[in-house]
Amino acid sequence: MFLPGQQVRSILFSIPVLFFVITTAFGQDGTNDQSIDDTFQNQIQPLIQKYCFDCHNVDDMKSGIRVDQLSSRPDDRQMFLWKDIQTQIAHGAMPPKEERQLSAAERQLFGDWIPRAMSAAAARNAKFNGSTRRLTVSQYRNTLRDLLGLSEDVTKTLPPDGVSKDGFNNNVHSMGLSPLQVEAYFDIAEKALNLCLVDAQNPPVIQNFRVELGAAINPQPCPDKLILGASSELLNNDEFIVTELSPMKPFVFQPFHMQTKFNFIEGYAGNDTVRGWRSYDSIYHAVFACMRGTPGYPLGESHQVVPNGLLLRPAIPSSEIFGQSNTYGPMANFKISLRELPDQGDFRVSVKAARYDDALLLDANSPAQSIVEGKSISIDCREDSLKAELQLPVVDGKSNSAEPLATNRGTIVRIPEEGVYQVDVYWAKGDAPGLLSLNVAGQQTAGKLFASPGPNELAAKESDEQPSAFAVLRLSAGEHPLSAKCGNNSRLRRLVFHRLDDQSELAKRFVAFEKRTPWVGVYLGLRRDCGSTLARVGEPQPVTATSLQEFVFEGPINDFPSPDVEKDNVNYLAGVREIGVRSEYLDGRDTPRLMIRSIEFEGPLYDIWPPATHRRILIESANRDNPAAYAREIITAFATRAFRRPAMAEELAPIFAVWEEAFAKQHDFQQSVKDALLVVLTSPQFLMLIEESHGPEPENLNPFELASKLSYFLWNTAPDPRLLELAATHKLHESLDAELDRMIQDQRFGQFVQEFGAQWLSLDKFDVVSVDMKRFPRLTRDVKSELRHEPIHYLQYLLQQNRPVRELVASDFVLANEIVANYYGLTDRSRSGFRFQ
Repeated sequence: MFLPGQQVRSILFSIPVLFFVITTAFGQDGTNDQSIDDTFQNQIQPLIQKYCFDCHNVDDMKSGIRVDQLSSRPDDRQMFLWKDIQTQIAHGAMPPKEERQLSAAERQLFGDWIPRAMSAAAARNAKFNGSTRRLTVSQYRNTLRDLLGLSEDVTKTLPPDGVSKDGFNNNVHSMGLSPLQVEAYFDIAEKALNLCLVDAQNPPVIQNFRVELGAAINPQPCPDKLILGASSELLNNDEFIVTELSPMKPFVFQPFHMQTKFNFIEGYAGNDTVRGWRSYDSIYHAVFACMRGTPGYPLGESHQVVPNGLLLRPAIPSSEIFGQSNTYGPMANFKISLRELPDQGDFRVSVKAARYDDALLLDANSPAQSIVEGKSISIDCREDSLKAELQLPVVDGKSNSAEPLATNRGTIVRIPEEGVYQVDVYWAKGDAPGLLSLNVAGQQTAGKLFASPGPNELAAKESDEQPSAFAVLRLSAGEHPLSAKCGNNSRLRRLVFHRLDDQSELAKRFVAFEKRTPWVGVYLGLRRDCGSTLARVGEPQPVTATSLQEFVFEGPINDFPSPDVEKDNVNYLAGVREIGVRSEYLDGRDTPRLMIRSIEFEGPLYDIWPPATHRRILIESANRDNPAAYAREIITAFATRAFRRPAMAEELAPIFAVWEEAFAKQHDFQQSVKDALLVVLTSPQFLMLIEESHGPEPENLNPFELASKLSYFLWNTAPDPRLLELAATHKLHESLDAELDRMIQDQRFGQFVQEFGAQWLSLDKFDVVSVDMKRFPRLTRDVKSELRHEPIHYLQYLLQQNRPVRELVASDFVLANEIVANYYGLTDRSRSGFRFQ
């Protein structure tokens, strides 16, 4: 339950940089208590001179404290000094014990006067004579995005803001306006308008395709042996199928068809680079499905193709090189590599995925179970070669033949009761441990074999066998199909199933494993000869269900790395884009695999045509047939939103004159509107926060100035329609408490916390401080990223939940996700994935 705005505001007062902004913004009028001044002059100041001046004066400022300038009406810098003086006197810390001491009456006098003086100062008249400062880069970026509805960040060319000596970038004295910035504002405005306004009569071109994954899913695989360069492990050609789609839209559009015929002067035949012209004709030379990452997954394989899709283990971060992850990316890094994607606009990647009903692989330290007659189900698997799948008929858990027998049912294992089972594998002693693929009841597991410690009764009887504790899985009672395949020429001797006691540590570990949730993350970027450059699309999402569900990721394509090679480059590997899909790595705890069934791409992404960005500018109007009247209506509406207040006639006249002149020359209505709106987006009314003054006397903020003050403070962006409506009806001042509550609980409040917290705590140091990886091997790039987010989430929680201010420096809780909790040694405390809680 949240407290009223006045109490929430008290927390904000306690943060130094916020206090000044709030008190000056609200223009509160306090009463002038003459008794406060009289008490200071007649009683408080003499006591300060008597007890404090010797140590805290202009010449001798012990502890950096000077009290000879204190006044009865403390300014913002003195407020916290008076508060500290009150604390020191109340606790008897000052004066020092070896100095003259205050009497009890004198201490009480300080204790009564200081709170009164501070309250009067907080309620002082905050009227002032106006000010002007430009928007910070982040404020400008947010404002432009909200004004135009444009998700693409077009502000990357702006120089960064200057930083004041106290570490903040919104100090008016450090916010210059250089010619370079002015030029950038014009370029950004022009680019933004060009992206927003389209040729409404020309149908858009939309690219839409799907890649489906699964064993033998493609009945007509590409006959060529594909290659995609170093460390790219392509899926087999029959394990994925590419389909170009035509999405359902309520408007006419042109489907984009990817190029399938290619001529390259440098290409590949198998693993060999070839020179000379080569011709190819297949969509599978335009779209590839591959794994690209460092090898050596600790247990099992990083990926496995099964009939229903591609199974991915968590993408373990690779070792870092020059502060970056290994350029080939983490292990288990699946990518769709392709040659063509849209040049601009938003895109959507839809992933159909599920949490696989998985087995828990066991490592080399896990002991094999003792074989108990009547409880352990032992299956004889002797064959001369196990390159073919095991096909043995099984009755009551025992093989009725040592030789493979043809049967319509294949291999069947009969499980007497439902429960958690450990599977131990016995293989030929002396053989190098290989990779075992096991399929029980349709559940497929591939893992490494290790020579396990522990009970080995069977090995004592059969001297040519050695045990390996392989996996733990849950099985229902009844008959289940069974198959196995052993790699690395290892000879499989038998499989043994052991029902685990529900209270055993291994069974409990498996139950915890079952409850774990994989997270799917999507990335977009480009392929390089020495690796990949990828950026995350949106936030990872938890995959909780074992049935397929759709997970959607969206973003503006120009905000992601692009190869930007010359058109029609004739090198086979030039200009390749990549869509990465990962089972995200969290804290290293065992997690069921993520099953990916399909990945679908659509872009540019339009729900209507012309798009919403176009319609926000060229608004609906009855004046469409009257160019001048329609242009005036467009300009007035746009300028009013851009200026964060009603645009005045004297401001609109020169802007409209720009439209008139351009339209007279070009006879192009839309281009003439762009020319006029370019003036709006580069005007001081848009780029600046202007608080006017009409005379030499102090004045209160007008309602629209107050709306902007509030929104740029608490949201770091322009006022929303509700604030502007309250300002227009002169109801904002009387609605401050309710609006504060609303704004602090709004999602946009995170924009303030992000900017303020990052500057206050200098979180940019995470990006520039070099880490000794030998001393701090766990402080990887991904961990640093999450640690950087932690104080932001914590600060936002404190403010939104109205927690005590003391918890800024001392609290009995932390906000952490699994990555942060693991770094702090609190792994078992969190099952939140990427979510801070």
